[in-house]
This record gives sequence, C-alpha cells and structure tokens, in this order.
Amino acid sequence: MRFHLLHSRKPRSSSAFTLVELTVVIGILCVAVGLFAQTMVASAKMDPVAEESRLASEGARMQLEDMRACSFDELFRRYNADPADDPGGPGTAPGAWFAIEGLHAPAGVAGVGHVIFPTVAGALTESVQDDLLGMPHDLNGDGVIDSIDHATDAIILPVRIQLEWSSRSGRQGKRKLLFYDMFARL
Repeated sequence: MRFHLLHSRKPRSSSAFTLVELTVVIGILCVAVGLFAQTMVASAKMDPVAEESRLASEGARMQLEDMRACSFDELFRRYNADPADDPGGPGTAPGAWFAIEGLHAPAGVAGVGHVIFPTVAGALTESVQDDLLGMPHDLNGDGVIDSIDHATDAIILPVRIQLEWSSRSGRQGKRKLLFYDMFARL
C-alpha cells in the first residue's frame, strides 16, 4: 500500500502585510507626523502675536467702555493731553495715555494706548484735517467749520484710540492697532 502525502498549502491570510506594504505604510506615517510637527511649530510661533493682538483689542475696548461711562461734558477734559483742565482738578483724570497689562510701550512713549481727539495746540477744533476721523467736521452743529476751540460747545466728538507696542517675540518689532469712535451729546 502506498500513501501519497499531499502537501497542503495554507492559503495566505488577507490580513498579513508584506515587507513592501509595511515600508509604504511607515513612509506615509512619517510624512504625516512631519507635517503635523511643522504645523505645531508654526502655530507656536504665531501664538505670541495672536495673544498680543487679543490683549491690544481688549485694552482698546475697555478704554472705550470707560469713556462711554463718562458724561459727554467731561469726556474731552478727562481724556485729552492737558492735565490742567481735568474735571476734578489738575492731574486727577486718566489723560490721553493708558497702559495695557501684558503689552510694553516702545521706548520714549508714555503708554501703549493713546486717546487722540481732533485738536490743534490742545484746542478741540473743527478744521483739523483727518480723513479717518471724518475731519474737518462741524462739531457744534452751527453749520460752520471754523478753527476756534469747541471743547465746551461740541455736540459730537470723534476719537481715535491708537495702540502701539513692542512685540515680546522680537520678530514682529513694533505693532500698531487703530480704533475710531464717535461720541455724541444726548
């Protein structure tokens, strides 16, 4: 009696990887991890810039809210550059410059934020040339644009909040942000 031994081949499992397939998968994963790492590095570099911009915007918003809480009759005197006309006596008002926590003013500047009104030599005048503030403009509503001081009779008051700071990262240098608003006597 003769027996024939048959060699049976096991069918190849479909879940097994060949060395070539494994190499391709590892290569794709390496590229994906590399791209993710580059994205994270770029994001980390941009983060200080975004945070500084957020602080500046929030600081300007807070300054405008403080100004809105002030009566219109005192607004110019409280936030102009002249401490002599402050409503509570000389040097008692916030003035034209303000700080923002977390931001550093450039060298030689009194603060990060600056409140700017349409003035000439400290006088609130209608004839100031400032397109962004809509000037020249009739501030007291008499129908005439003149160059006299309207600090006491203005019914509208345009204002610019200018922010300038030195970037902490050093790569951005000086940064600047501008806001414009208009106050009116109610």
